[in-house]
Amino acid sequence: MLNNIVRFEVERKGILDLHLDDEVVSRIRLSTNANDIFHLGNLFGVGITLKIARKIASGKTLSLGDYRGNYLTNFRNAMEYILATQTSYYPVQGNILIHLNKILIKGVAEEWDAKYRTSGEEIEKKDDNWLSSRSEEIASVEVQSQALQILEWFESNSNKIHSLIRIPAVIYRLVKIAPFVTGNQLTILAAAKYLFFKSGMFINGYLPIIKNFDVYGDEYIEAWRQASGGNDDITLWIERFIRNFADESVALRERIDRVIEDDKEKNKQPFLNLNRRQLKILRYLQNIPQVKREEYVEMMSVSTMTAYRDLNELVRKGLLQVEGQGRGTSYMLASR
Repeated sequence: MLNNIVRFEVERKGILDLHLDDEVVSRIRLSTNANDIFHLGNLFGVGITLKIARKIASGKTLSLGDYRGNYLTNFRNAMEYILATQTSYYPVQGNILIHLNKILIKGVAEEWDAKYRTSGEEIEKKDDNWLSSRSEEIASVEVQSQALQILEWFESNSNKIHSLIRIPAVIYRLVKIAPFVTGNQLTILAAAKYLFFKSGMFINGYLPIIKNFDVYGDEYIEAWRQASGGNDDITLWIERFIRNFADESVALRERIDRVIEDDKEKNKQPFLNLNRRQLKILRYLQNIPQVKREEYVEMMSVSTMTAYRDLNELVRKGLLQVEGQGRGTSYMLASR
């Protein structure tokens, strides 16, 4: 267990020490979010491609013809809510679970269903294969207090117990008490991501969380069942959790290294020290008479200032000439 925690921390520190430009950071985070949404779809039987998952992760709302498709958009919205709570002075609080549950069941259940179980309400069992690990012995009136207690334990032990031990301990307890009438599994998955955020284990937003629960789902359920039948001995569950996330941190570092290498390859400057955008516009202008700055912005997906710098550099190097002024300015090949 300790060796895997060390493995995770070594990779985490190495990744955090990287100096990545904003474009690379955005690309990695979008890929991570799309990966999690793709695997969330797998968990709930919503068959989507990574391309569709990427569209949802980037902010698009898609009609998938299935109420479970709402889970994917809702999960993305829940992650945006979590981002707003991740400052260090904002402690882990019990009402976070209520807020997450409310966001996650929108369009699937009634808004007033977003509450802790308190008086023997019937749990909605569809779309939740984790309920098989729930303890029937925990009375509904105890659910809220137990949920609050485990979150308080997580917060109070932040300087005593490593986060990769505290996080699975909280997840196990939430699975066992099944806090909500509907959306338990979905809410616990969101809570897991929240705890990674709050404890600083999310590695700058790069680490996929839901993927782990999809890939190792059967393994985890078996570990929970063994713990429930053995006086809540969760050692096996924690060992597997730490091992799998240590492996994921290694895979993440390899993925980031590939992104960095791809970025270097794309930005090679073989001709007059030009970047790939400038080379692309020179090829484009061999067939099209001229291009305006706003067209360059849209074509290259860059800011107006970047477009201005790129085009003006080509003018200074004698590759482009300018026609017009202000918004009417056009650029064309100097050889025309």
